[in-house]
Amino acid sequence: MAYVAVISLLRTLEQLVQLQPHWISAETRIMANSLLVSLEYFQNFLENTSKRSQDHGQIKELERYIRTVVNEAEDVIELKIYEINQLDRMMASKALYEILPPFVEKIDLLKREVMESSFSTDKIHGYGDPMNENLQLGHSSRQVANLNLETIVVGLEDDLMIIKRRLTGPPSTREIVPILGMGGIGKTTLAKKAYDDSEIRHRFDVHVWVTVSQEYRIRDLLLGVLSCTSNEVKETDDQLMDMIYKNLNRKRYLVVMDDIWSNDVWDLMTRTFPDDNNGSRIILTSRLKDLAIHADPDSPPHEMRLLSSDESWKLLHDKVFGVEHEICPPELKDIGKQVAQKCQGLPLALLVVAGYLSKIARTPESWGDVAKSVSKVVAHESDICLGVLAMSYNYLPNHLKPCFLYMGVFPEDSEVNIVTLINLWVSEGFLGKERLKSMEQVGRDCWEDLVSRHLIMVRKRRFNGEARTCGVHDLVRDLILREAEKEMFLQVTRTHEATNPLAKKLHVRRYSFHPYIYEDDCWEESSFIRTVHLRGFGGFFHFEHFKLLRVLVIPYYEFRDFPLEITELVHLRYLQFWCNDDIYQLVSKLYNLQTFIFRHEALKPPTIPETIWEMKHLRHLQVVKRVFSLAIPKSGFKLENLEGLSCLNLSSCTYEMFSAIPNLKRLKIHGNWRECKREKISQHLDSLSCLKELEILKFRYQGAYRRQLPRKFSLPTSLKRLTLTNTLFPPEDMTNITMLPNLEVLKMKDVFDSDEWRLNDEEIFSQLKFLLISVTFLRHWEAGSVNFPKLQRVVLRSCIGLEEIPKDFGEIYSLESIELYDCSMSAAKSVEELQEEQESMGNDCLSVVINNCVY
Repeated sequence: MAYVAVISLLRTLEQLVQLQPHWISAETRIMANSLLVSLEYFQNFLENTSKRSQDHGQIKELERYIRTVVNEAEDVIELKIYEINQLDRMMASKALYEILPPFVEKIDLLKREVMESSFSTDKIHGYGDPMNENLQLGHSSRQVANLNLETIVVGLEDDLMIIKRRLTGPPSTREIVPILGMGGIGKTTLAKKAYDDSEIRHRFDVHVWVTVSQEYRIRDLLLGVLSCTSNEVKETDDQLMDMIYKNLNRKRYLVVMDDIWSNDVWDLMTRTFPDDNNGSRIILTSRLKDLAIHADPDSPPHEMRLLSSDESWKLLHDKVFGVEHEICPPELKDIGKQVAQKCQGLPLALLVVAGYLSKIARTPESWGDVAKSVSKVVAHESDICLGVLAMSYNYLPNHLKPCFLYMGVFPEDSEVNIVTLINLWVSEGFLGKERLKSMEQVGRDCWEDLVSRHLIMVRKRRFNGEARTCGVHDLVRDLILREAEKEMFLQVTRTHEATNPLAKKLHVRRYSFHPYIYEDDCWEESSFIRTVHLRGFGGFFHFEHFKLLRVLVIPYYEFRDFPLEITELVHLRYLQFWCNDDIYQLVSKLYNLQTFIFRHEALKPPTIPETIWEMKHLRHLQVVKRVFSLAIPKSGFKLENLEGLSCLNLSSCTYEMFSAIPNLKRLKIHGNWRECKREKISQHLDSLSCLKELEILKFRYQGAYRRQLPRKFSLPTSLKRLTLTNTLFPPEDMTNITMLPNLEVLKMKDVFDSDEWRLNDEEIFSQLKFLLISVTFLRHWEAGSVNFPKLQRVVLRSCIGLEEIPKDFGEIYSLESIELYDCSMSAAKSVEELQEEQESMGNDCLSVVINNCVY
């Protein structure tokens, strides 16, 4: 993948020039700057090719050549950097000076070739007047999707009702009705059912259906629309557009633009659709949320959902046995439901599997074999599924393709933490720089773009609705693995393969091993590898062969002794492993490390060496299972890039410590009641005021005894999420928290030391949206809308003494839900009464969840 290679070498050279100036002579700097200029040109060129329309062979060949040359240059440069860490300054400078000239010459020559080729292929790639071009991208999904999706009726009843309501209801102005979803989910089917509905046909004077797809010509689209309104054909596109406008003028029309991918085609076609304030409607079906927003930012898109388990089984059953003719034999029913479940609600996959089941013997053995390998059946039985999904991948801009393909490193059905995913993208070097944005913000934008394209799905959300974990459909993962291997981007071992994939000598730079690795000589071929994920561990890992490794993830194998070989991997940016030994030798050489996740389960707390303060690139430091202490940094030492820290001992919280990590955004603190003296606790907590950028704070006391927090302490006003656990917090001292102007999420777990919490009118949580209270002896709670003016969700857990929730909560207009788990019956009854009161006043928006409230 040429774009990844270019961005990677660009970042490597920038870091070398900026952070290792003692290695760079004046002559070397000139050559490095020349390479940077060429790489920036390649970056712009590749970004433009992803925006252009035709998949032209000449450009693909150039991209492969760019990837080969740039990868070769980076391998040599990084290998030399690895070697010169052992050399003195003069030797290092000489070594770099000697290796650069051949690559400066080679890349300059390549740049000239690209410049000449790009100038000669501008028109081929879609530049110029789109009115006269064939904007061709891949294949039409309507051409490849011949599985008769239009026959699907299961699970669309509610969707159809919503679409019909939007087509027939207010407003009278022309309205856009976007239908969005991943490929094969049934967008066209839903649009077709609405289009053919007798009530809808009767309502509109003119009905127009035009299929756009990735491959289209504006003239063909115009002729398609005109054929629905007139038999007359004009010579020019402008005349066609004028004729369509006149034919639709003063008429109530329904237009369906099916499978639309481009903002440009919408901008051109919309000029032909008049708005006569007579209730005309335009349905758009697309996979791209940004396109729907572009078409009409005020019209909410209708998002298609995956089918439920019951709906999946019904669709599979109806396609195999018919709607009315046959019934599934009892011995196949449970197996059939398993098969349907493994299709994960995607109608396209269900239809392919149904077609296969219709051709094989109807025996438990035959169906059982299918249940064991549904994804393989789908992939082998038909290329249609992956072909439909591949259209979304082919349409991705180049900067998003590596981010998407990287989902393949995680095992099937994984729930991937979004923060972890973005940290990995940053460490891999996938993300380009943007002014006024951190790398994490750039990564979040890329993630949201992939979600809006319906390639990545949100799995879990936080209490405030923010996405927490994500994943991909199994079929999408099959597509990822296919494309990643084809691009030599990533190699994944999915089973206990007989031979090490390294033996194939594919020169793939990223490997993910599920579930184990091999013990043979093939590791000697691994010097070019940048990434290794070991999701299971067996055999022996030869660290010394991986000299250029950037990402090493070994989460589940326990190293009894610290592997000293890791300290030689100077290019490491992301390191996650499990070791119960001390790590004091770790960080002295790993000056490139950005993320360090260390699992430690020994009784003795881990020692974080003072040399941690020399790791200037460190962004995230996390010790799993144990609390750690940090030594106060020496004068002048700062970690200005550090944004996440967990789990820090309270005794390490000092002004000197936090002044050295001024940009920290996420912090988890654990206090030990035996170690923290009462008079020191206030000082430790007050030191948090140094953290002007802190947004998320989690604090808890460990052990069986709770320690009371001081009556007065300072918290950063930047806080958005605060979690307090196993602490004693007098309700009358809530001013410390109500004074936080940006607080949106507050969780209090086993906190209150009183049975009453009465808020006066001056105690206002001005921005709070989510409130959780759990494990408390609270009995009486008095509050109202003045205290929580923006509250949206309340969750109470194990509040067995609480008699009722505040009656005035009914006056909080923003309140959307109240949830009670393992609470008292009287509290549950008060919530039900509040809901009934709201419904009697016409407010049916309050959701109530009551679970196991029997106390």
